[in-house]
Amino acid sequence: MFLRARVALAGAMVALWSFGGMARAEFRFTVTSDPQSYNAAFSEVLTAVNDVVGGPGAFHVSAGDMIFFTGDISLARDVVDERFGIDYPWYPLTGNHDVADIGWLRDEYDNGNGVRTPLKTRTNQDGPAGTMQTTFTWDYANAHFVFLNQFWDGSSDTGTDSDVGTDGDVVPELYDWLANDLAANQQQFTFVFGHEPAFPYNRHVGDSLDQYPAHRDAFWQLLEDNDVTAYVCGHTHFYSTHQGNVDHIGKVWQINPATAGFPHGNPMMFLDVTVGSTDVTFDAYEDSGGWHLSDTTVVPEPSSLILLSIGAIGLLVHVGSWGHSLISD
Repeated sequence: MFLRARVALAGAMVALWSFGGMARAEFRFTVTSDPQSYNAAFSEVLTAVNDVVGGPGAFHVSAGDMIFFTGDISLARDVVDERFGIDYPWYPLTGNHDVADIGWLRDEYDNGNGVRTPLKTRTNQDGPAGTMQTTFTWDYANAHFVFLNQFWDGSSDTGTDSDVGTDGDVVPELYDWLANDLAANQQQFTFVFGHEPAFPYNRHVGDSLDQYPAHRDAFWQLLEDNDVTAYVCGHTHFYSTHQGNVDHIGKVWQINPATAGFPHGNPMMFLDVTVGSTDVTFDAYEDSGGWHLSDTTVVPEPSSLILLSIGAIGLLVHVGSWGHSLISD
């Protein structure tokens, strides 16, 4: 009986550790978007990442549009290699301009373009057939990450260019895949990346996910229902944050890190994201009269996990008392 009490007590401690309330290892990652072949400027931004925040963290995400209409994404990868290292984990998201060099993104995922570790070795789930190399997920520490190729047309025919078939949408097939992924996710924090904003500001209003409002609204409700921490996007070249749905009702944040190269009147920027034990901090740095912190958004862990932590504490106390009574006997 004493052994049973010890096992139950250990189980309660594992539950408490897993769902909050006790310290976890903090980690950082960084995000840029839309360099659009302005690779000298992109290099300046990544240099600032090294100089201002002490490096890119566990990995770096580019939220799409590494090139501009035509171009070679490998040149952006060269910048990453120079500033962060040739085999540094870089996750490039498919943007509307990147479809012109989609083959490079597929090969980076499958074979590292023959010069580095394939990206698929750093993921835990390929996307659905038709976008297996450009839609995927990975986990790191207490967080789950989802990359969505919003230019996939929903076709499962891997012999076609179905992953460049739409102009930016969450088609039903992509929605269903995401719904299944989020339902299975058990991580504390969840980040979803897609190039086009659900709620655009300054540019591309009516030409982002809002072009298909029914799909956009269903997608956003899915994020809300699954306690997603943030949806990170690009496309507009302007920094913005937005919480909740179109009426600002809800918990999920949309965060757009502006541009890391394209000169559009908005300062060049990057995000430094710190994932802690109870919240996530998005620090936005911009180059306007020198690099400086321009905005901070702090997102707490989902309330459902906090309640689960409280339940685990109660279980721990209850089982601990039970174990003590057995020892006395």
